[in-house]
Amino acid sequence: AGAALADLELVQFHPTAIAGVGGADGFLVTEAIRGEGATLHGADGERFVDELAPRDEVARAVFNQLIQTGAPAVELDMTGVDAALFPNIVAKLMQVGIDPGRQRIPVSPAAHYMMGGIATELDARSTLPSLFAVGECACTGLHGANRLASNSLSECFVYGARAARAALEEPPLLGHEPARAAEPPPRVDLQPSREALWRHAGLERDAEGLGALLQDPHPLVRLVGACGLIREETRGAHARRDFPSTDPGLDLHHVVARADTRFQRWS
Repeated sequence: AGAALADLELVQFHPTAIAGVGGADGFLVTEAIRGEGATLHGADGERFVDELAPRDEVARAVFNQLIQTGAPAVELDMTGVDAALFPNIVAKLMQVGIDPGRQRIPVSPAAHYMMGGIATELDARSTLPSLFAVGECACTGLHGANRLASNSLSECFVYGARAARAALEEPPLLGHEPARAAEPPPRVDLQPSREALWRHAGLERDAEGLGALLQDPHPLVRLVGACGLIREETRGAHARRDFPSTDPGLDLHHVVARADTRFQRWS
């Protein structure tokens, strides 16, 4: 419909989703469990990461373990954690046949949260008249390049209230010609596009893989690839193998996609 989008390359990956267990595949095991002392172990049984490191570091460490060993998952050991602190997680594990008091849990990273989305101002107003956006569909700037745990709730409460107040003050669009929606994207088989995103825009990316996404039939996949190519650095959830350092010159800069895709500084 013509609204600007921002930071579509900034997708956060959770390090510990249950892997390969029927009925629970993809179920997130909260990092609070690691905060209580749970540990991560590779195929050799040894710990390989500081479990209290930032989410993106732990997720990439798990990812690299899987690449190096070919294993489908690493193991999360919460046998020393008080199960009473996590009743919902323990109940889910028991339901699928895992006793976390005696067994380790197979886990691997999973796509979790997009920091980017519809570009908004501080009142959740987009570049399209009368369109307000809040939550994971929006890029308010609150989350930077790597959302902190539970800040999604802060965004919903704060920006939800701001959006409501701003919308109530919005004048009627008398005589306004609504934006003409773009042609709907062609129907495509989504599974190959999902696999391409995971392969080329997953926990680690490079120019070759991101460039390959520009040929994908799904328009959002093409935009993720274009945004990732423009950000020639590693920042937060965006890890480029070919640009492993953070570029201070890009502080406070967002990749904004309109008719073109470019960097833009937000004040």
